[in-house]
Amino acid sequence: MEKNLKLVEEDMIHIYENSQGERLIDARELHGALQSKRQFANWIKQRIEHYKFKENQDFFTFNKFVKRNQNDNLGNKSKEYYITIDMAKELCMIENNEIGRKIRKYFIEIEKRYRTIIESPQTIFDIMHLALNQIEENEKKLKLVEKESKQNTQEIEKIKKKIDVIIQKDYCLASDIAEQLHIYSENDLPHSNFIGAIARTLGMKISYKHYYEDEKIAIIPDISKGNQYYQVYYKPKAVEEIIKWFKQNKEEIEYKIIYERNTKHGEKGKIKEKGFKIENICYKIKEEK
Repeated sequence: MEKNLKLVEEDMIHIYENSQGERLIDARELHGALQSKRQFANWIKQRIEHYKFKENQDFFTFNKFVKRNQNDNLGNKSKEYYITIDMAKELCMIENNEIGRKIRKYFIEIEKRYRTIIESPQTIFDIMHLALNQIEENEKKLKLVEKESKQNTQEIEKIKKKIDVIIQKDYCLASDIAEQLHIYSENDLPHSNFIGAIARTLGMKISYKHYYEDEKIAIIPDISKGNQYYQVYYKPKAVEEIIKWFKQNKEEIEYKIIYERNTKHGEKGKIKEKGFKIENICYKIKEEK
């Protein structure tokens, strides 16, 4: 935490600012300025417990390694406390002495000055201060965006490499197989849904909504449509089985019906319908091209 603090005031008591813009005071420095005769660790712990101050809201802590001397690496860990200005003002009031009132007044003046600067900057230095703060905030946001962008780019590259390995030249989409069989839907497009029905009948696991691969199919995310959309690719073995099954069962699953239906002009007309029935679902088709 200490590395992320920036010194913004250094008059009576040093005031720091963290990466979230919160102004903090070193509780150990405040303890010394208040001229308390109690040991710091006991003083701060008792104040926190008695007045119900909350960690990560009213104060923040971290452990600091303090060397015994400069000639060796021996030393001790000390627990450091950084407190908000509101908590600092309350601690000053609790002391109930002249130095406490003086330091509390100093904190009030600092807060008043910062509010004035933000609400109505008076001097070029106030404007520069606000501008510098805004620049720092923008730099932090930019670094965060750059980091997320880099992570997203790396993730996309990983997926692309995986796709490049998976998708071979002899892999087919359902529409490719439908074209080989000259099976088109009523809107004149290769009948992919019908091919999917045959694949399910043959036990192929094409309904998964996540990455999957076996000897017959590969299901992978379609980058162009987002990672939530998955495309099914049929391997040569699957293509062979689908075409073989269709040829063997074509006559059995084929249907042709003629029925009457009112036309858009209100007249009755005969409708011819042709298709294939699989899984109790009728797949209408156009005549072979």
